[in-house]
Amino acid sequence: MRNNRSGFTLIELLIVVVIVGILALAAIPLITSNTRDARRAEGEQLMGSARDYCRVEYSKNGNATAVTTPFGTQVTNGAFAGKYYAVNTYTAGTPSVTATATSSSDGNGLMSWAWASGNSTISWP
Repeated sequence: MRNNRSGFTLIELLIVVVIVGILALAAIPLITSNTRDARRAEGEQLMGSARDYCRVEYSKNGNATAVTTPFGTQVTNGAFAGKYYAVNTYTAGTPSVTATATSSSDGNGLMSWAWASGNSTISWP
């Protein structure tokens, strides 16, 4: 007598579920870090725009502290705000701008630069 059963056994289904679960566990950290990096790219773009604005104001006045007031006006107008980050501080001594994340998981960024050379660095916590 022939057994004409079709379909999968419970063991076969459990093996497939376990394999899919292992693949999902490997993919979740990659997706999370890619999302964070994409959000930080927005923060870097905003910090670069703020830095360029500060350089233009500095070239108009020749004084690093004279940049503070027009920069504050631009921040109030939302010129350096995005969906995930907002640039809200400018420090004249060692010129730098800070991007603050709207979500605590993305971290805050700091960009500092030199007036003379134009070299800038970005750091994330």
